[in-house]
Amino acid sequence: MSKDENNKAPESGRRLFLKQSFLAGVGVSAAGSLGAAQILEAPQGAAPSPVAPAGGHNWEVAPAPIPESKITQTLETDVLVLGAGIAGMGTALGAAEVGLKVVVIEKMRTFSARGMHNGAIDSRVQKKAGIRIDRERVIAELVAFAGNRVHQNLVRLWAEKSGEIFDHFTDLAEARDMEVVLTDTFLVGRKFPDLYPGYTTAHTFVKKGAARSSGNEYVPTQEYFLGMMEAEAKAKGAQFLYSTPAQQLLREKGGRVVGVVAKSKGGFIRILARKGVVVATGSYTENPEMVNAWCPAAAVPEVKIYTPFGGNTGDGLRMAMWAGATMQPLPHPAMIHTIPGIGIDLMAGNQSFLQVNKFGQRFGSEALPNQTLYNGRTLQPGKKAWAVFDSNYERDFSTFKTGFDGPVLEDRAALEASVKKGLALKADTLEGLAQAMGVPAGALKASVARYTKFAKEGRDQDFGKEPYLMFPIEQGPFFALPIKSCLLVTVGGLNVDQDMQVLDKRDEQIPGLYAAGNAMGNFFANEYPLHCPGLSHGRAVVLGYILGQRLAKA
Repeated sequence: MSKDENNKAPESGRRLFLKQSFLAGVGVSAAGSLGAAQILEAPQGAAPSPVAPAGGHNWEVAPAPIPESKITQTLETDVLVLGAGIAGMGTALGAAEVGLKVVVIEKMRTFSARGMHNGAIDSRVQKKAGIRIDRERVIAELVAFAGNRVHQNLVRLWAEKSGEIFDHFTDLAEARDMEVVLTDTFLVGRKFPDLYPGYTTAHTFVKKGAARSSGNEYVPTQEYFLGMMEAEAKAKGAQFLYSTPAQQLLREKGGRVVGVVAKSKGGFIRILARKGVVVATGSYTENPEMVNAWCPAAAVPEVKIYTPFGGNTGDGLRMAMWAGATMQPLPHPAMIHTIPGIGIDLMAGNQSFLQVNKFGQRFGSEALPNQTLYNGRTLQPGKKAWAVFDSNYERDFSTFKTGFDGPVLEDRAALEASVKKGLALKADTLEGLAQAMGVPAGALKASVARYTKFAKEGRDQDFGKEPYLMFPIEQGPFFALPIKSCLLVTVGGLNVDQDMQVLDKRDEQIPGLYAAGNAMGNFFANEYPLHCPGLSHGRAVVLGYILGQRLAKA
């Protein structure tokens, strides 16, 4: 039976989730490919003011060139890719497949794989599953969500080409005894289905028989995808130089970017590129100075996920600006999710729970996408909120279907373990729970009573929450989870044109310099959209792959 994504899938049945925490997933290196992760708890308080430090920002004045005497080796290639994340890997594969000589340099010891999902439209995997997505509608929604502060042709390029490119990736995967599976998206809206649209775009590359994710719980599968692309690119002659951090771009005076000087074990190496240099070095999530200057909202979330630790420090952006590049207009968007939780119980922030602020008061509909929920919580006093529910939560949860960006279920044993660790609170009475939470007991009891009344009536008179996600809170013991949110990545990058060529302060192309992935701007604006799960990875690998092939004509 065909599933029409424009009519949205019904929320029925139950999806069982793997009992695996996101923390365990990102904290462990898988065969060395995932790399080390650092998860930091941020101090409470407002974001720092974006004020330049004394002497200016360190990307505003280029350092002295590295002396010729320190360069021990020179390599020549057609295409030079800075960064071996998903964008760099896609670029390298695309270029190598059209016969270009490719060198990829990466400061980490191996490629950087994070996350699971890769967004595409009109792939044969989707067609086989009976999923039809209105491509023009998706393009229009993404452009509208960004307030038209993006290059529409880049959005269209992803939407129109992602299906056929992912079919190619699927062929490569199947030849390696891997399979490509889809992840359903969680659709919160029944009354207003177009208000928060979602499409089944998330493709995951897994080894047959290996663990896979049902939605929010983390399973480190992306390493399979990047490992496959690396192997294919190497088979076609691409050279990968790991533990080789780029230091400075080489640009002819006022002219073409012709290469880079990088640091190697023996000193410095010069790599010259005939066709182009592609900056695919990722975001600036780990660079506080850049965050404060371009995306201060990214400093607010309580938890920061750095995968791999030290990978997204803005090195490529700084080098590009030393060579005359500029960044996309402000403000830059960030990917901030309430789920998955890090260092807290995975159920925190669930749309199926009551949420109250530090005064024990409910403050809005909980039936919203997780990034949208986060925005509302930041307006509360101290940015603090709690998820409150009772002992019937497993039974309640079984009444609806979930998926990507939807509620996460941990069973009672896991919840009790969180209580013992101090990550969740439990009390036999609401008064006792309020005391543990540090909120006024009278206010909490009133909020619970009113919410329970609405749940039984099937109509939320205060905030219009979808009734299928509302349940009475009556059966003790009662639970509360402190809601925290996670910064995953910033997705603002270099100012580029429709050809992914980097622009200078006059909005003119810098010859020979291109950008891909999170180092490339003008694809996202204002905030990261949740319409198409896996879009960040999908546009990175698709546009990178297209750029790699286009460089044959550069």
